[in-house]
Amino acid sequence: FDTLGKGDVTRFITNFKQKIAKAEKEMLLEAFKSKIGNIITGTVEKADGNIVMVNLGKTSAVLGAKDLIGDEKYRSGDPIKVYVVGIGKDDKKLSLIQVSRSHKDFLRKLFENEVNEIYDKTVIIKDIARRAGQRAKVVVYSTDPNVDASGACIGKGGERIQKIVSQLGNAKDEKEKIDIVQWHSNTGLYLSE
Repeated sequence: FDTLGKGDVTRFITNFKQKIAKAEKEMLLEAFKSKIGNIITGTVEKADGNIVMVNLGKTSAVLGAKDLIGDEKYRSGDPIKVYVVGIGKDDKKLSLIQVSRSHKDFLRKLFENEVNEIYDKTVIIKDIARRAGQRAKVVVYSTDPNVDASGACIGKGGERIQKIVSQLGNAKDEKEKIDIVQWHSNTGLYLSE
């Protein structure tokens, strides 16, 4: 230690802090790997125009304009549900955790959470086409001939589909429309649906 100069000590401290930051980042990424493909609830830290900063507990994520549904507006402190698309290792990104509300799988997960028959695989979502904030088409079929796939998704009096629609954006003028389409192996019948 007698031969170490002030510059050597400063380099050592800087290097040590960098290694700790890298280890913390890797632990965070490892913790979020299990959340990829799921909806999690966060809190809005800051909403500035078309960019929303979301606090996810130990980290924050950024929702850009393309990740929001239509003209959603948020205020600091608002709870927000987001779909974890993936994690990044690029330090140049705004956030390491990639989240979205406009991703088609966000809608898929909402259906799984609200429709028991989808959760238990009696009704299968074959595909989703979505223009977030405007319209979505959800293609479904039933593995049980006694269960109407479309009816299960819509629910009695439309209650299930309304719960899902209510979670798709907070724009005041118009909500996203969802069409439930019955899938058929016969292309002609499928197209007529």
